[in-house]
Amino acid sequence: MDRKAKSEKVLAKYKIKINPNLPRIENEEEARIKSPEEIVKRAVAAFLTAQIAIDIMNGNGAAESAEFFTPILERFGLKDELTDDEKPYFDLAKCDDISEDDANQLQWRIEMCVVLFWACGFRKKLEFPPSELSDTGSEVALIGSCGNFEDLMNHVKMRSASEILDMADLLFRADWACVEARINNDPSALGKTGQFFSDVIVEQHKGVNWLRCAVDADDWDNVLPHT
Repeated sequence: MDRKAKSEKVLAKYKIKINPNLPRIENEEEARIKSPEEIVKRAVAAFLTAQIAIDIMNGNGAAESAEFFTPILERFGLKDELTDDEKPYFDLAKCDDISEDDANQLQWRIEMCVVLFWACGFRKKLEFPPSELSDTGSEVALIGSCGNFEDLMNHVKMRSASEILDMADLLFRADWACVEARINNDPSALGKTGQFFSDVIVEQHKGVNWLRCAVDADDWDNVLPHT
């Protein structure tokens, strides 16, 4: 309940609509956080896939992009970590057939990855409220500098369960405001103009739900950000 009150105080600061009837989330004793290894494997595999999706949306050839990112995926031993949605992006025989709609949806998952990068210490800060897409230049540099998965794991500095749950609670309540704004066509639910990028919040909420093993969040391709 203290965490709930803390989140509501942050939302109030930015004039984001609050639903006082939303329940609390689990506490540190109840929570089940993914292991550092699970987090890094999922973050990097999804991040590399998103890079190919971004290339597709930018009009670059999918096959050329896949040829570039496949050796990186293999360098970290993550080929078997790809989900069903991600595998076609590394399939040279099929990736050119990926539709722009599918690529557009998948490129948004980069914001799910951002939460994971933050949780394992690869990212110093998770901006709230977001006003634009996350800049992932530091993650690109880190991944590019590591020769294998063990090198990458040496950079892990996991955040505490308390920090992760603080962020999960805040994103949960902020996502409710996003839903409220969309369903009721009420932009005022999102607070001060220009300070709130609701699409980023939704994806980050999905990411943190996977991270904390929330209900309906185990399948990365189909995480449901319940509000």
